[in-house]
Amino acid sequence: MRFLTPAFLVACSLVVAAPVVAQQLTPIGVIQGTGVLATTGTYTVEGIVTGVYPGLSPAGFYLQNEASGADGNPATSDALFVVQTNPTVTVGTRIRVSGLVQEIASTPSFNQAVLTGPAITVLASGQALPAFALVDNATYSSATAEAFEGMRVQFSAPVTVSDVGAVKSRGELTISTRGLVYQPTQLVDPNDDPATGTSSDGATNVAAVAAYQAANASKILVLDDGRAATNPQPIPYLDAATQTVRVGSTVASLRGILGYGNGRWRVQPLAGPDAPLVTVVRPPVPTFGPTDVKVASFNVLNYFNGDGLGGGFPTSRGARTAVDFARQRSKIIAALVQMNADAVGLIEIENDGTGPNSAIQDLVSGLNEALGAGTYAFVEDGAVRQPNNTDVIRCAILYKPAVLALYGNVLLAPANGIFERPPVAQLFTTRTAVADTFALIVNHFKSKASGSGANADQGDGQGASNPRRRGQAVGLVQFIEEVVKPAGTRYVLSVGDYNANYEEDPMDVLRAAGLLVAGPPTSTSYVFSGQSGSLDHAVLTPSLAGRATVETWHINASEPVFLEYSVAGAATDISSPFRSSDHDPVLIGLNFDRVVTATAKAGAGAVLEVFPNPAAGAFAFRITGVPAPQPLSLELVSLLGQRVLALQGPADMLQRELARRTARLAPGTYVLRLSGRGFSRTQQVVKQ
Repeated sequence: MRFLTPAFLVACSLVVAAPVVAQQLTPIGVIQGTGVLATTGTYTVEGIVTGVYPGLSPAGFYLQNEASGADGNPATSDALFVVQTNPTVTVGTRIRVSGLVQEIASTPSFNQAVLTGPAITVLASGQALPAFALVDNATYSSATAEAFEGMRVQFSAPVTVSDVGAVKSRGELTISTRGLVYQPTQLVDPNDDPATGTSSDGATNVAAVAAYQAANASKILVLDDGRAATNPQPIPYLDAATQTVRVGSTVASLRGILGYGNGRWRVQPLAGPDAPLVTVVRPPVPTFGPTDVKVASFNVLNYFNGDGLGGGFPTSRGARTAVDFARQRSKIIAALVQMNADAVGLIEIENDGTGPNSAIQDLVSGLNEALGAGTYAFVEDGAVRQPNNTDVIRCAILYKPAVLALYGNVLLAPANGIFERPPVAQLFTTRTAVADTFALIVNHFKSKASGSGANADQGDGQGASNPRRRGQAVGLVQFIEEVVKPAGTRYVLSVGDYNANYEEDPMDVLRAAGLLVAGPPTSTSYVFSGQSGSLDHAVLTPSLAGRATVETWHINASEPVFLEYSVAGAATDISSPFRSSDHDPVLIGLNFDRVVTATAKAGAGAVLEVFPNPAAGAFAFRITGVPAPQPLSLELVSLLGQRVLALQGPADMLQRELARRTARLAPGTYVLRLSGRGFSRTQQVVKQ
C-alpha cells in the first residue's frame, strides 16, 4: 500500500573529505525493505557511485552498497537515488552520505526511493563497481523489479523495442523483456478459446483478452537516455547509417541502472562499453518464387493533391502545403516503385474522381514518370467521386496494362448504408501464355476511433464500432458471392484495411464464410499505443490456397513518426519508402501455373475444373473427387438464357464432349451448370 509522507528537499549539500567521526551505517537494503516503499527516515549510508545524471529531474546520482556492506538479502534493493542539483561526485567513488530517505508520489521522489539533502563524505575514488544483478527476462515484471530498484542490472536475454513514439520527444524507447508486444486481439479471440473458432459475437473469452493485456504491461519498461530534456539532441539510440530506430529492434545484452519515474520502470544508460547498443535492421522488399502476378495493398496516408494545379492547400486530411505534398508524393512513389506490383489496391486516396486533376491521376502520372510511360493505369471507378461513398477518401486500383487486361467493368458494392467506403473490385485477365482470370477487391472498414450506443467501445479489446465492422464483413461476403464471383472468376483476392486485428470478429465473419485470412497472426502491419497488430489483411477464396504467397513489408508501422513528411518537413528523406505511411503494405504473389481458374467444391470432396477462362478455343474440363461413379448432368447457357449445350453421362465422357463441342463456340459469356447426386455447381466461363 502506498502512502504519502510530507515532501522535504534540501537543495544544498555538504561534501567533506575523510577522516570523519564514525556514524552508524544502515545497509540500503534495510531501508528499501521487501515491500513496495522504502522506510522514510534520516539515515547514513555508504556505497559506490554507479551513475551520475545531472540531466534528470531531479538531478542526482545512484549509490549502491558494495557486497560487503549490503544486507545480504536478494529480495531487497542495495541502491537508491541521491538527489543533488549539481552532482559533485563521479562514478567509481566510494562515499558516505547522510540525509532524508523518502519514497512518495510527488517531487522529488515520484515513487522512487531517494535520499535528499545529502551530506557527502568522499572515502575513496577509482573503486571497482558492484557486479551487475542479473534480471531474468522470462520472469521479469513490475512486481519483481522492486528488488533491483536503483541497482546496476543486466538482462539475461535480448530485449525488444516495442514502441518508438517517445524517442524524439523524450529520448525514451519502450522495451519488452519477452519479444514483440502484440495487441491482445491479434492472438486472443474475444469469443473463442481456442482462437481457431469463428464465433463473431458475445464476450465469452474477454477475460483472456484482459489477462493478455495485463501480461503486456508487466513485461515492458523504458530505456531512458539519462535526461529529462524535451526533444533532446541528438536523438538517442538511432542507427548511425539510417538515422532510425524501429519497433522490433533489439539490445542483445542490456546493462544499465534500473530506476523509476513517471509511473514506469526505466533503465538509465551507462557510459562506455556498457552503453546500450540497439541493433536496427530495415527489411528489403519481400521476394517471391515464380509468380504470374504480384499484387500489393497500400495505405497511402490520405493522398490529397489539392486542386491538382498546385493550389488548394491545406487539404481536409492530407498535406498542408504544396511543398509538403511533394514530399509525401515522392515517398509514396518510391515505395510503389520498389514494390513493383502488377496490381495495387490503394487505401486512403482522395475521393475526387478520376479526372485529369484528380489524386489518382496525379499518382499514376508520377509512377509513369519514374517507370516509363504507360507502365501503370487506374481502374475507372467514378468520374467525379466514387458512387455510394460517404467519405472524402476511397479505395482504388492501379494495374500494369502490359501484365493484366481488364475483364469487365469496375464492380462497386451496391448496398447503401453498410460501408462508409464501399469495397471496389476489378476482374483481371493475365497476359500469360494461357490466360487466367482473378478478381481484386480493395476494402477500408470503419475505424476503431469512434462509435456510440451499440458501437461504443465494449471493453473487449476490439475498440469502437466493432458491430459496424462486423456488418461490413457480412456485406463483403455478399459482395463476393453475389457480384464478384458471378462476374466470371473463382479466384478472389480481397485486400485492404479491415481495421480489425487477426482474431477480431470481422475476420471471423470472413472465416465462417469459408474465406482464408492469409498469413500468421504474428505478421503485423500497424502499431497503436505501443502494441503491434495487423489491421491490413489479404483474404482469399479457398481456390487460391496453395497459389498465393503473402508477405508484409514492414516499412512504416515500425518506424518513428518523426520520419513522416508532415513531421520531418525539410528533413524528409524523399527518396526513401520508409515511413511513407503509417500502415505497412501487404504483398501477394499469385501463381497460376496449373492454369486452373474455375475449381469449386461440388459436394463431399468433388471438384470441378474449367480452364482456361477466358478461353480462345475449346474449354478444358475436369471433374475429380466425385463420391462414387454416377451419371452427371451438364448444360451450357448463354447470358440471355438460351441453352447452348446439354449433356448427361459419366465424368470422363462429359470432359471429352465439352472440349469437342466448345471448340467452335461463338465468343461470349456462358454459364456452366453441373449437377450430380447430392451436389450442383454453377460457374461463369468466357469464350474469346
